[in-house]
Amino acid sequence: MGKMQSAEATQSEAIAERLERFVRLQPQNALANYYHAISLWKGRKSLDDPELAKVKALLEKAVHLDPKLGLAYLQLGILHSERKDFSDAIAAYRHAIEADSRMEEAHYRLAQAYRQAGDPSKAQAELKLYEQISKEKAEEVERQRHESQQFVYQMLDPTPAAPQQ
Repeated sequence: MGKMQSAEATQSEAIAERLERFVRLQPQNALANYYHAISLWKGRKSLDDPELAKVKALLEKAVHLDPKLGLAYLQLGILHSERKDFSDAIAAYRHAIEADSRMEEAHYRLAQAYRQAGDPSKAQAELKLYEQISKEKAEEVERQRHESQQFVYQMLDPTPAAPQQ
């Protein structure tokens, strides 16, 4: 349910309520805290919304419970960036990358935060990493797509394979 909420562009009140209940039932579950924070983030009205303090607290709890939860660090970075707090955003994005070095969005957003903070050389380096990872992931998707097509063709081919000797 939390993954569905993360993928949705808009917030579903029913899902948000269930995620809040999930946190009440399992307060030590990092993913429960992360997904509830995401649901509140999507429901915010502005950057002055009082819910943002709760979002930040939930995300901080999530990374405290699971320091390898890169997605929570990424979201913390996004929250700090939107508040123009680039030093905290940079720290959060770097933690996200430490948790998952192949997280494209963290590299991209880190590059943007470096640019906003006035460090173009670091921004350029992160942008290059982002482009490299994006290219590698696209190649991997294409390879998997090709393998899937080959599998389907083999399944559809009515001629039996030659017997092994």
